[in-house]
Amino acid sequence: MKDLFMLKETEFIKKYIKKGSKHNKYSLNFEDDIAVVNNYAYSTDTISEEIHFFNDDDPKTIAKKLIRVNISDLISKGVKPQFCLLNFSSGKLVNKSWLDKFFKSFHQDLKKYDLTLIGGDTVATGMKTVLSLTIFGKANSNKVIKRSSAKISDFIYVSGTIGDSFIGMNIKKKKIDFAKRAKDKLISRYLIPEPQIHLINLIKNKANSSTDISDGLLNDLKNICDMSNLGAEISFSSIPKSKEVIKFLNTFKRYEKLILTGGDDYQILFTGPKGLNRYKNVTEIGRMTRNKGIKIIDKNFNNLLSGYNHSIY
Repeated sequence: MKDLFMLKETEFIKKYIKKGSKHNKYSLNFEDDIAVVNNYAYSTDTISEEIHFFNDDDPKTIAKKLIRVNISDLISKGVKPQFCLLNFSSGKLVNKSWLDKFFKSFHQDLKKYDLTLIGGDTVATGMKTVLSLTIFGKANSNKVIKRSSAKISDFIYVSGTIGDSFIGMNIKKKKIDFAKRAKDKLISRYLIPEPQIHLINLIKNKANSSTDISDGLLNDLKNICDMSNLGAEISFSSIPKSKEVIKFLNTFKRYEKLILTGGDDYQILFTGPKGLNRYKNVTEIGRMTRNKGIKIIDKNFNNLLSGYNHSIY
């Protein structure tokens, strides 16, 4: 019964956050997962035990995931991450050995992505471990690429491949029997996302609209469509899939449409002029349209627009 009353993140923002924050120029109307203040762009993300990671995961991979999922939001706005704040709520799984492994990996990734840790907070919950990172970097407030600025006839692009993380999570969580080498690669992509840091300049200089894919390709594309007051047509066959995902889908056909709504890809979804697929790891998958809604031109997938959306209670 409680599920009937679960408040989704989008509803929470609309009902409780936007309502008391009118005429707030810094928040970008709470539509872009970032804020821009004095030419700095800010983003924050939280990962929680048993939702984004599990108690048997290596602390080193948890540290990498924490940093990388946070970087993704700024990349999608064409902003280079520079500084971060860490909030660390430690639960039962945390001990000295866990902390040693976590922070060794954490500082390695800070160095890898040229990030400087400048503060934060800690608390012992005695329950589940919850980790939050706030990341910010220098931005031209007039050049931040929003979800709401797509144009009619823009081409739609994605970076990397889609579905690896969602399938990797399902293999791990449901203990699905699958070819070991492919299985290990898919689980690794779920545990350790690869931020598309090389796309920052492309997004900043060429994209008209952009978002990271954290809540599922279709759900995040719907956000661009709704906020830009447009629709979209995409081709399922054009959506880039790794050889491991293709192999998995050949065996488990029912997952085919689910990769469009599964979260945690942390790739970049953006729109812009023709020809941007000439850039490395960028694939054209469709076009923005005047007609509202999202049409998949080569598949009859119905009722798919129910991508991952965080519940508040």
